[in-house]
Amino acid sequence: MKYIIPKDIEKDATEYMKDVLFDLENRGILEEVDSAALTMLARNYSMFIKASKQLEKDGLTVESDRGNTQAHPLIKVVNDAQNKAMKVMLEFGLTAKARTKLPVKEVEDDNSAFSQFIKKGKETR
Repeated sequence: MKYIIPKDIEKDATEYMKDVLFDLENRGILEEVDSAALTMLARNYSMFIKASKQLEKDGLTVESDRGNTQAHPLIKVVNDAQNKAMKVMLEFGLTAKARTKLPVKEVEDDNSAFSQFIKKGKETR
């Protein structure tokens, strides 16, 4: 599958998506049907990054039009984007816990002399 990372996402999200694609391709689990979910991951992770950066600049609170201090509205955006991205990440096995639930790939039997030595504890020639 040739997935194209959205061009309008944050640079950090683009780099992360490159790593995700590399991992999924190496595991042989990437399919055409996954493109929508990957786009959702890319966009939500990008939104999380962008809103988090803005929160760092603005602070966690803002003053309302009545002069009261309240939580910054971007906190909800950050939380929502994070939750949505995490759900997709879990589906693809992109967290440490999710990877423990993935099936283990069978390793082909290696009959090299070195492998035989390791298996039997003696040299074969």
